[in-house]
Amino acid sequence: MTDTPRRLEHPSMNAPLLDWWMRDYDHVFVVLNPFFSVPGFAPDTAAWGPLRSEATTQQELEALIESLGDGQPNQPPDAFDEIIKTTGQPIRWDMVAQALGVADFEHFAHMVWLWVIGAEPPEADVTLISRIARHCRNEGLYKPEEDWLPLVVEPMLLPYFEALRLDEVTLWDETRTSSLECPIDAFHRDEPPVALMDAPISAISAPGMLLSWSQDQVTGLLAMTEEMRQKADPARFLEGFWAGTRTSSLVLDPTHARAPALLH
Repeated sequence: MTDTPRRLEHPSMNAPLLDWWMRDYDHVFVVLNPFFSVPGFAPDTAAWGPLRSEATTQQELEALIESLGDGQPNQPPDAFDEIIKTTGQPIRWDMVAQALGVADFEHFAHMVWLWVIGAEPPEADVTLISRIARHCRNEGLYKPEEDWLPLVVEPMLLPYFEALRLDEVTLWDETRTSSLECPIDAFHRDEPPVALMDAPISAISAPGMLLSWSQDQVTGLLAMTEEMRQKADPARFLEGFWAGTRTSSLVLDPTHARAPALLH
């Protein structure tokens, strides 16, 4: 059992979001981690994000690790995380979908999610995923970051926090056992990436608000009270959509849109 209060917890797998937080928050805005570009760099020359491999045997894994030790031609420069925060430009999902001529945004978002996490897509959708990958390659776009607070999102959060009239927020790790009080000025583009001492940032909280990410997801879940929603509409600052009564924690997987409630 955990002593973490529900207001700080990320929803369990497939839990309807509004049911999960019904005692603490009134609304949930699903934040899409943006595609992004970094002037002077591209994934082909400065790779960023988790490395995925089709290696399945011990020998293949050892060969992969050995090759990484030799250095790769597309290794990013030192302090590339700071370069991303300082110069990175967020690219909206709807702009990529429009560039590809994809009208069904829900289906497009589902395929982006499968592509980023390296999941096997339905055979009928391999072509769309190939088009997304080719577009990003041609335009020098990086994939949306997964699992935790994206670097390119940090400067996007500052004006939102200012609109909420916050002076500081609390940073949390995935298990909510490590935390740090952080002034919102630390999110400014010219500041180093915000960080915890020993873990990635998986959540940000303030009274009446929680923004949380989870593993193998490319979305953040922004839960808020009615008072916080009235102070500032997150859609003015972040790309995303409002959760409905059937929206589950697997927000980009349409097969889980009607998942049952999982309440303590």
